[in-house]
Formats: sequence, structure tokens, C-alpha cells
Amino acid sequence: MALAIFTLTTYAQGYAGGGMTFWYNDKDNRTTIAFTPEIGYRASKRFAFGVSLGYRHNKEKETRSDVYSVAPYIRHYLYSLNELDLLWDGIIEYSYTDTRNNGHGNTIGIGVKPGISYTINKHFCITAHIGFIGYRHCDRKAITEENTPGLGLRLYNELNFTFHYHF
Repeated sequence: MALAIFTLTTYAQGYAGGGMTFWYNDKDNRTTIAFTPEIGYRASKRFAFGVSLGYRHNKEKETRSDVYSVAPYIRHYLYSLNELDLLWDGIIEYSYTDTRNNGHGNTIGIGVKPGISYTINKHFCITAHIGFIGYRHCDRKAITEENTPGLGLRLYNELNFTFHYHF
């Protein structure tokens, strides 16, 4: 037990960060605002775990929706070269969608998100994920362009960047 505690505390690094989106499409009269704060703990050189929270507001013409999400993950760093890391996140996603004109619905998913991380300096890094490999189940009222049910590999609308501060 002492060896396990020593191993976890010798490399341990907490981190916090996240991403945000603001997009307005004049032609379609569509606005999207999203915030995705994230907090995690890097337990070793190869493993980290954390949780990402999210809020997204969409407005398209007369339809408005709010999406609240939580996504705990385990991150495995596959390969490191200087400041560059190849990684994947094993993730469980849950989101609640409230569409003002159409009711509400839930989405749950489980899968893997491959990514890459670049360490800028001792405290800052940027991480990018592309794609989702796994399964998502959505209530009919929770289905959106970004949120569809199914099993497989999805690369469309699945690129995101997050910034992290390591403390």
C-alpha cells in the first residue's frame, strides 16, 4: 500500500482547463455558445483521470436548446516525444438536452477519443481530440446534428481543443 501511495504522489499533477465555442451563422440565423470546463489528475507519466463538464446553447431561427453534460474519463498516454504526447481517453458521456419547442431528452455514450497533447511550458499545455469510437444512445428529443445515436467511428464535428493549466 505504501508503494502505491508513493507511486501516485511522486508524479502527481493536478490540472484544470477546458474549451469554449462561440459561433454565429448569419445566413442560417444560428448561434452556438458552449463552455467545457475540465479538471483532472495526472497520476503517472502514462495515466491520468478527470471529468469534463459542459454547457451548450443553440439557437436556430425559432428553435432553442440547452445541453448540459458530464464526461468522466481515464487518459492513457501512448507515446511521448519531447513535448508531444499521443493519447486516448476512455470516456463515459451523459448529456441532458432541453429543447424549448420540443421537450427534453437524454444521451449516454461510452467510447474512446484519440488525441494529441503539446506541452507549451511547465504549467500550460494544449490538447486536441479528433473523433469518437464507440456507442451513443439518444432519446429522440435529444438528437441534434452534433449528437446522434449509433455505434462506430465518427469524425464529423468531433474535433476539439482544450487548454490546461498544470499545478
